[in-house]
Amino acid sequence: MRAAGAVSTEQAVTSTTTLSRSSRLKLLYSPVWLLWFCFLLAILTRVWLIVHTNGTMAGDEMMVGLQAEHILQGERPVYYYAQPYMGSLEAYLAAFIFLFTGPAVWAMRLETIPMSLLMVYLAWRFAGSLAETAHLSNRLKTTFMTIAALVAAFPPLYDMAEEMRVQGGYMEAFIIMLWLLFCAFRLTQRLSQRAPLREIALRWAGIGFLVGLGLWIDPLIVYACAAIAIWIGGYFILTLLRPGREVAGQSWRDLIEAGILIVYALPAALVGFLPGIIWGLQNHWANVFYLLHGGTAIAGNRLVMIKEVAQLYITCIVPHTLGGSLPTQQDVTVANPHLVTFGLFVVCAAIVLSLAGLLFGGLHPVFMRVRQLTLLPMLFIFCASIIFCVTPNTAAALGIGPNSVPAPCGPYDGAGRYAVPLVDALPFLIATLIIFPGLILLERQQRQSSQVPEQGQEPALSLQHTNALPVRRFASSRKLLAFLSTGLLVVLAAYFVFQGIAYAQADPNYTFQATGCRSRNPTNVDPIVNYLKSEHIHYVWATGWVGDHITFETDGSIIATQPNGRIVSNDEALLHADRASMLLLDWHIDPHPAFLQVLDANHVTYRVARFYSAPGVDAVIVTPLNRTLSPSDRTFAKLFGRVFDPCLPGQTI
Repeated sequence: MRAAGAVSTEQAVTSTTTLSRSSRLKLLYSPVWLLWFCFLLAILTRVWLIVHTNGTMAGDEMMVGLQAEHILQGERPVYYYAQPYMGSLEAYLAAFIFLFTGPAVWAMRLETIPMSLLMVYLAWRFAGSLAETAHLSNRLKTTFMTIAALVAAFPPLYDMAEEMRVQGGYMEAFIIMLWLLFCAFRLTQRLSQRAPLREIALRWAGIGFLVGLGLWIDPLIVYACAAIAIWIGGYFILTLLRPGREVAGQSWRDLIEAGILIVYALPAALVGFLPGIIWGLQNHWANVFYLLHGGTAIAGNRLVMIKEVAQLYITCIVPHTLGGSLPTQQDVTVANPHLVTFGLFVVCAAIVLSLAGLLFGGLHPVFMRVRQLTLLPMLFIFCASIIFCVTPNTAAALGIGPNSVPAPCGPYDGAGRYAVPLVDALPFLIATLIIFPGLILLERQQRQSSQVPEQGQEPALSLQHTNALPVRRFASSRKLLAFLSTGLLVVLAAYFVFQGIAYAQADPNYTFQATGCRSRNPTNVDPIVNYLKSEHIHYVWATGWVGDHITFETDGSIIATQPNGRIVSNDEALLHADRASMLLLDWHIDPHPAFLQVLDANHVTYRVARFYSAPGVDAVIVTPLNRTLSPSDRTFAKLFGRVFDPCLPGQTI
């Protein structure tokens, strides 16, 4: 009796220990903790990148900082300076941060961190809805959601750099696009579940508001607008054409009533676009004209331009975007563009699997689940790619036109930011690839369980013998699938490790710097600012890529701009300034450059100071002493045109 009691006690302790371990594992694998881990990863990677790059910013980003400073001074801009698109939401968010930190480059970068957390959360929620539609098990669903959130939290370096750029609202546009995809998917999901009409009306209104807000922030959200229009329209068409609709519980009347509720989207869109409406009333609707006519118009053979853009898009821009390689590093050349990365291999494998799901979804249940998980993200990629290739703005940014030669794949990257929205689809494609063996196992488990006799029913002897071999085969195939799952998890770990290496090896001075010849501009303007202050210089002619940086760093105490700059008041101040200085770039080995020879020929006395700008390049400050240099003076008009050329003599983009 004592022995039996001891055994019973030992079994109870063992059972309690096992239960405790199981509880700890469940707690560790809790969706809440996993989501918070993804949030922490997103914060740490971005904070590290801010510290690692020492606050380096490109010229366009400084314009947002200047807007934020002007907002604190009482201005209320609606759009990015000197253009009728890209709303100033980002500038207002930066201004709010400046209230606590003061104007600073690192403070501007901080604005992108809460935006990134919102993006991670949307990827998590969207992945959960996709998993529900594909009827994944709870464990597989949690795995799918976690991988999607991890990819969103730690994207390829190229995409991270674009997401963290503060240049008018690109990060906000990426979020709006992902949010629209999620809302459209939930709308059709709830329609199929016969949700109340009140809920459907609110969902239509939410989509309308996001569309209006997005059109104010950045017209780039047209990618998502096209994708959700096809998705929702396709749902209604296929549902109407599907046989047996009445039996399934969806009548013509129910579907039409749900479709008519789209009228709620229009007033909601007007509310979202309200800043643009107010601005349009005061500026002859220039913003609406831009939206309707697609911006830049390029004369010439459109088909040839589309072909050239598509070729560059496939061979250069997409590999940069999906693979994560930066075109701004010092060692990137046309001959060595650093396109092939491990991340590009993983993404290509995910895209191939998604295409297989689209092709074979009707033939096999596993590929049906793949299609359910990736159809909308793939539709978004398709719409974004088509719009990218046919939009005139893209051709203009790439230098493709009737009188220009398309830039080869190399250090110049004029339109890559227009392709970065593809990153919105990456989390779900990569997550589908990693859980693919789990999808196969889930399907086989469901098939095996369907062959198990009901409780109380004795199977025939012959059936037992017949099922013995399939059971053994299922066990062996399960081991193979477990091996494949482990291998894909190793691939996922390698994906993040290689990305981490790319982050660590990225040149701090060029991670966020502009591409092409503009990357020769100084990344650290502190020595220049200190010199200008010591010499009591308050007005400087300089290209916007460095001039805006100086103006921002000094909070407007030193105004540096180029002729016909974006801020009219600064331009007028320089035109009326007495003997304003000039900031130019020159080769370090050139002791007396051509522009100084022009001044000598016109008997201009001056003072020169040189500062390091980039390897082999100096930033030269020329201060005239006996006369004012003005771009309106015919004598120096050509000189000003040469000074503000984006490339130095001998440089090529």
